[in-house]
Amino acid sequence: MRRGKKILAVIAALCVPLFTATSALGQPTDPVFTPSEMPYPFSSAVQVGDVLFLSGEIGAAADGQSLVPGGIEPETHQMFARIGATLAGHELGFDDLFKCTVMLADMQDWPAFNAIYKDYFEPRRYPARSAMGVNGLALGARVEMECWAWNPQGKP
Repeated sequence: MRRGKKILAVIAALCVPLFTATSALGQPTDPVFTPSEMPYPFSSAVQVGDVLFLSGEIGAAADGQSLVPGGIEPETHQMFARIGATLAGHELGFDDLFKCTVMLADMQDWPAFNAIYKDYFEPRRYPARSAMGVNGLALGARVEMECWAWNPQGKP
């Protein structure tokens, strides 16, 4: 086996416990889906093992059919409010996030987004993060973010 394949095999072996859902008896369990309250075909979150995967959120208004007005800043705050609500539904908070992926319709919004983003986390405890400029987001949003949260199986 080549060295690269050996390294991948070791990484996979280390990651399997994170994403393998088991019962208290050690039996495999199925993913747990949290239905979205939005009028679209997706789950707001899916629990797999000890990881809660949150769907991407945008700055959608309560009706889910439009964005909050005002651009990147109000959209970012609304996006965080929606993520916070999903986390709270699982008795989690922003400190439980360990990975976020940010999509921006215009990378020139990066400084404004970062100025808001940093206020939702404790200094020096930011989740690992990826960010990218994209060609388009749902409803014409300026920003979307999806996250992964640590949610040990003992919690709901």
